[in-house]
Amino acid sequence: MGAGDVGQVGGAGGVPGGAASPVVLGLHHEQQYQEALARIRNPKRIGQGLLLVGSLVVFMLVQQSRSDSLRSAVVLIGILLFHELGHYVGMRMFGYRDVRMFFIPFFGAAVSGKRVGVAAWKDGVVTLLGPVPGILVAFILGAQSQTLSPATYAVAMSMVSINAFNLLPLAGLDGARLLQLLLFSRHRWLELGFQGCAGVAAGVLAFNWHSIALGILAYFMVMLIPYRRRVLDGARRLRDKGLELPADPTALDGDVGRAVFQEAREAVHPQHRDRTANVAAAMEQLLDAATARHPSVGASLALGFALLVSFVLAAAALFLLVQQRPH
Repeated sequence: MGAGDVGQVGGAGGVPGGAASPVVLGLHHEQQYQEALARIRNPKRIGQGLLLVGSLVVFMLVQQSRSDSLRSAVVLIGILLFHELGHYVGMRMFGYRDVRMFFIPFFGAAVSGKRVGVAAWKDGVVTLLGPVPGILVAFILGAQSQTLSPATYAVAMSMVSINAFNLLPLAGLDGARLLQLLLFSRHRWLELGFQGCAGVAAGVLAFNWHSIALGILAYFMVMLIPYRRRVLDGARRLRDKGLELPADPTALDGDVGRAVFQEAREAVHPQHRDRTANVAAAMEQLLDAATARHPSVGASLALGFALLVSFVLAAAALFLLVQQRPH
């Protein structure tokens, strides 16, 4: 999807071939619709610097309390920062909006951004730019002819282990995100089934590893399946109406905007439908799902091959590092 793929939104509903019946909302819903539009167009943001530093400090304090040494906590933070920096640079390079990096205590770190008008294959590249650089650095260190110091060896092993783990098709990881983009997002039932399987697999690992954080992530991924189904069903209904949907949620207006609002209220749980923030978030997710385009066959094969090569490179890095193990 190019940057210019934003449809024109007309007051008559944007239905090709003729005018559609206008979408009329009740007074309360019209007020909430306008508030949701205002929230989408002017979101409340925490400054990037404050968000990153504040979340880093909290993560550092939590990690230090769980770690044997300050050095171990610093190494982990450095590896996570390097990983997320790859995502961050990719998002900036491809024109994502509202890109923010932050740490999540007990879980790790993340980068968020809005891919308005960004081609689908670029989203796949952004996903790979997180784990691949770390695996490549570990491979280069392992291939050194000189014996690594214990500290360098520990950093390299942690770097390849963390990034290789992120390539697995488990809930919340880069591997699952890439496979969903390439394969499962092409049909809503495949996407929902994959999300469930990825969540269950993460839950099994959490049980075996006694990981509370991974277990919580798996729980939320499974529990969000009904909501995701309602979003995907709403997106399908919007497409079936023949509406000219804009790729940019800030361009929502008129009858098209009201139609998206109505579907968003249906997607949100009845107990939360009066919360404008929830409805506004659902509107953005609905629009993203309804206007989503998938990578071409060639791009999908290239990204799939890159994922396979990343696994091979990670295995090679682990093999080389084992040979370098300090005595």
